[in-house]
Amino acid sequence: MYLCPVINSSPDYLDIFYKSSTIVIAVFNVGFAVYIFWLKNKKDDSTKEHDRKIDWFKVLILDHNLKHFYLFFENLEVLFIELKTPNLTDIDKQKINDKIGEQFILLRHKFLDTLLAIDIGLYNTVINRSDLFETYLTESIFDPGINLSHKPKFDQILTEPLTTTKTDLLTMLFSYRG
Repeated sequence: MYLCPVINSSPDYLDIFYKSSTIVIAVFNVGFAVYIFWLKNKKDDSTKEHDRKIDWFKVLILDHNLKHFYLFFENLEVLFIELKTPNLTDIDKQKINDKIGEQFILLRHKFLDTLLAIDIGLYNTVINRSDLFETYLTESIFDPGINLSHKPKFDQILTEPLTTTKTDLLTMLFSYRG
């Protein structure tokens, strides 16, 4: 019998496609692995930044300066007692209002401005709430239709808003998540 060897004169296209596909898949896998690694590192960096901000907030603000926050509200309560005096003149009211204004300045310098080091958005939210409360107090003190020497009116106009503002500010501070 005569055997004729088969001579393959044309390249095997299937073999070339197989080898090329293997190379393309390997390159894609390496690229995908690098992308996943980069994405994970980016997420880790973001998480670390978030954790760092929360730590700074706790250490720099709450641990060291929260006492000024509470002192501010205690000092306002003391100043409010002066407003219970019947028949206060506008000059007396102005003196008390100036003392209240000084307390707001102290709060801003000793506590609120430190929030800038952590988050400007939080700072703006808290400072706006503080400014609204100061404006409300000034308007209420000088409103001739309000008799602050009358205890129920005093509580309604001064004591309750003081407590609400304190609670609102604490809520803003403790709901901060970086």
